[in-house]
Amino acid sequence: MNNSALPRLSGLDTSQNPTGTGTSTKRSSSMSSSILQWRGDAFQIIIIVIIFLILIYLWSKFSKRYRFVLRKKVDLPVFDVTRGHRWVMLEAFTRTTYCTVCESSIMHGGYCDSCGICADDTCVQVANRVFPCKLHSCLPNRSKHYGIQHRGNNAMFKHQWVRGNLPASSYCEVCKKLCGAEPRLCGLRCTWCQRTIHDECEKIKYDNCDFGKFSNSVITPNCLRLDLVGWRGRRHWSASEIVDPPLFREWNPLVILANRKSGNQEGELILRTFRSLLNPVQVIDLSELPPERALQICHLLPERTFRILACGGDGTIGWVLNAIDKLQLQTRPKVAILPLGTGNDLARVLGWGKCYDGENILQWMNDVEKATVSYLDRWTTTIRYQPKFKIRRPDKVVTMNNYFSVGCDALLALNFHRQRESKPHWFTNRVINKAWYLVFGAKDVLEQGCKNLQKKIELELDGQKIDLPDLEGIVVLNISSWGAGVELWKGTGQQKYAPASHSDNLVEIAGFYSSFHMARIQGGLADPVRLGQAKTVKITIKKFPVPVQVDGEPWKQGASTITINHSNQALMLKRSEY
Repeated sequence: MNNSALPRLSGLDTSQNPTGTGTSTKRSSSMSSSILQWRGDAFQIIIIVIIFLILIYLWSKFSKRYRFVLRKKVDLPVFDVTRGHRWVMLEAFTRTTYCTVCESSIMHGGYCDSCGICADDTCVQVANRVFPCKLHSCLPNRSKHYGIQHRGNNAMFKHQWVRGNLPASSYCEVCKKLCGAEPRLCGLRCTWCQRTIHDECEKIKYDNCDFGKFSNSVITPNCLRLDLVGWRGRRHWSASEIVDPPLFREWNPLVILANRKSGNQEGELILRTFRSLLNPVQVIDLSELPPERALQICHLLPERTFRILACGGDGTIGWVLNAIDKLQLQTRPKVAILPLGTGNDLARVLGWGKCYDGENILQWMNDVEKATVSYLDRWTTTIRYQPKFKIRRPDKVVTMNNYFSVGCDALLALNFHRQRESKPHWFTNRVINKAWYLVFGAKDVLEQGCKNLQKKIELELDGQKIDLPDLEGIVVLNISSWGAGVELWKGTGQQKYAPASHSDNLVEIAGFYSSFHMARIQGGLADPVRLGQAKTVKITIKKFPVPVQVDGEPWKQGASTITINHSNQALMLKRSEY
């Protein structure tokens, strides 16, 4: 073949089909459009389902990684004091009060719960501009304003004085005379060490602040660093680092966790008081920040042992202990309790009393300083559901700190819980709550809602099946206190068992004949049915749903197998006199 014909052949082919490329393009575009066009056939549905499953898988992987990163990175929001004070507007002051700005006597106005200054309604904005609030951290642009002199890696912190409205019976640190008693704005108080002096004595003594009696509990502002984090519109200051910790002999910072809505609004007063005594960064409102995020402050100094003062009922204490387990802290903190709940059984066992009745917070801090370590067993309650139509629900895992019950005791808690959820305004204080418990208990005495409980469940202790008598309730105890202070295991029964302890890796199992029997036990007129002590408890609910509860959280439980095993031990603080 002639070589010159080759290009002509090629050109001939192209010229013979001048629209070949365009035709193929049209065919491919028509095919793609036919694929993208929704026809609703099986092929398109399968493709969409596959793409949806792939997206769910990728999202789950990303969310797990994102949660892991968040858990490692501390984001503890801090109030920006450069914008003003943390005002609490009061309709009426409970004592004679003078405005820090105009120095006149005022009946109502604003009160800063961090530094303690007071201002009339019309002077609040002026106070924000003129008087600096209690410093949380050494912000570079405010250090000199607050009297911080940097020397290398250390900082000398001066007293931060606030004028007027001193506590009653205050004495001058310099001349030891009564101060602040005159009917005018007079006297000075340091917002950190709480020392008070006369106005004229300020020039005589102006030493560096040592942060007072509770210096080993305070996160000092000259060692805390803040970062500005978050996206636009949500940027905020966050605690990022603790550098050069104080050289106090036993510096173990105290973190306050409380819900301002707890204890008939007692939580709000407690938060205010601790903000004035400690660094406000250490005082966290659980209604704004859950304990999983609040306790990230322990990551700032992992080698130190933090102390936690959990203010609330048994449910709040369990919430905090679960958060400590989730965070997997290098050094586990020690937990003290300020009881604000109704029963407060764990607080009773550890010596913190049956409830907080407005005692002096300074005395409470003294007790925390002197408290000793006590180990608390924690138990894993695993609920394994029986399959329905060969389909089994995922297991439910709950941690038990105080007690688990099934039957009449749990029914009483369930009725109380449902009523409080539907009408919360009927449950405003401890006395009313206990009255409701009495009402629901009397109701069950007549109805006997858990009659013949022994026919509905099976009980095994350490693998040994227990023959149950005619009962309406069973309780598994980890602590010696039950039902708002009743020492259930400390009776006069004939069986010989070891005394109850919350750190012996054993639980005590007791039974009730009826709700009336339970009421007689609470009155000290009867003993429970002692069923034994064990390291492993297994309860099988055969068919019909029965009420159960774990640490005051009740629900109806259907056919299932409930296993209680030892999990770990928490570091609790016990009052030294107990």
